[in-house]
Amino acid sequence: MSLHSIRAYLLVLVSALLLAACGGSSTPSTPAPPIGGLSVVAGDSQVTVSWKETPGVEYWIFAAPNNPNLSLNNWLATSGSTYRLKVTSPYVVTGLTNGTPYSFFMTGRTNNGPGGDATPTVAATPRLAGSEWTSSSTLNTGTPTGLTYGSYLDIASNTVLYTYLAVGNGGKMFRAADFNTWTAITPVVNVNLHAAEYSFTKFMAVGEGGTILYSTDSKVWKLSTKVTPHNLNAIATNGSLAIAVGDNGAIVTSKDGITWTVTTSVPTTTKLHGISYSSAGNWLAVGAGGTILTSGDGLTWTAQKSGSSADLKGVGSMTNFTNNVTSYQFIAVGANGTILSSPDAITWTAQSANSTANFNALSATNQFLAVGSGGTVVISLDGITWKPQASKTDANLTYLLRAQNMYIAVNSNGGIIYSK
Repeated sequence: MSLHSIRAYLLVLVSALLLAACGGSSTPSTPAPPIGGLSVVAGDSQVTVSWKETPGVEYWIFAAPNNPNLSLNNWLATSGSTYRLKVTSPYVVTGLTNGTPYSFFMTGRTNNGPGGDATPTVAATPRLAGSEWTSSSTLNTGTPTGLTYGSYLDIASNTVLYTYLAVGNGGKMFRAADFNTWTAITPVVNVNLHAAEYSFTKFMAVGEGGTILYSTDSKVWKLSTKVTPHNLNAIATNGSLAIAVGDNGAIVTSKDGITWTVTTSVPTTTKLHGISYSSAGNWLAVGAGGTILTSGDGLTWTAQKSGSSADLKGVGSMTNFTNNVTSYQFIAVGANGTILSSPDAITWTAQSANSTANFNALSATNQFLAVGSGGTVVISLDGITWKPQASKTDANLTYLLRAQNMYIAVNSNGGIIYSK
């Protein structure tokens, strides 16, 4: 059955249920709405919907943008209307547009019967994360700590499960389903691990002495053959290639996360701290003394003049599409409040965040967000104007991960704060 046919069938089914729900009388097969109705909490590109469930009732969520009077009677005719079938509380409605108000209501049914009466309609407006931070658990990983998030096939249940992975000093590794409760993984090395990444359906970790580990489930790990003696400090992927960078200008690449190759065409021997891939189709690496390298294929690298002597720790980019014209903004962050911007990754300009903090990490999804010493968090929509945010901590924030539409930052003592 084609996608169009499936959608048409579902719309007919939903229409029938809605019409049945509008019939009025309550019967054993038309359950009452959840007691207390719905509660909603806005997040970044999403809204979490919660309610009190009744056993045996199958719940459906209906939503639409820009209609505060959304109801059973007008949902189908409302532009952008969507629904979620057989949901359980709490349910996260994702894929929403930040800054757009969305309305939600719910119906329930039992034994595949007609839909019951709808809940009162509630509304929420998704917004960018990063402005409100909450403390969470503490990891016993030491400094540095690397984080990533990925999925694996659980053989016992034959289901796909998701997990966070944290790596750190002495080969320590931890995993968690929700980053609040962590379970230690039996170490396979005793060297410091500096960063982690997920790609090729594998978890990867890199660290001291060129150490590279990989796992298909985050539980059982194997060592890749060493190809460099130098410490590896960061790792990134574009889905078809993974690149790790490190001390003495070390750059290694892999197409599967298992077999790695040393890149020899690197015009620097400085320590490299950060690596990222941009939607413009190029790689960027940053490091000590204002080092910025660019590459189109990850093999041949070119040194760019940053105009800065600060140690650069993080790099990223965002794409802007206006009036059918695509443009890019590349950002590098580092010591002493350093923020550099570039439209092409070649010509760089210093920007001010009104901060002297040492920035240690950067995220570039939907907005730029950098974290650093003294609990510093700054955000920017364009890479030019930066605003400080209250992180509620004065600890040195050393690592930043964006996953599940939220930010997770780790400090030098292993403490976690998050914003969603």
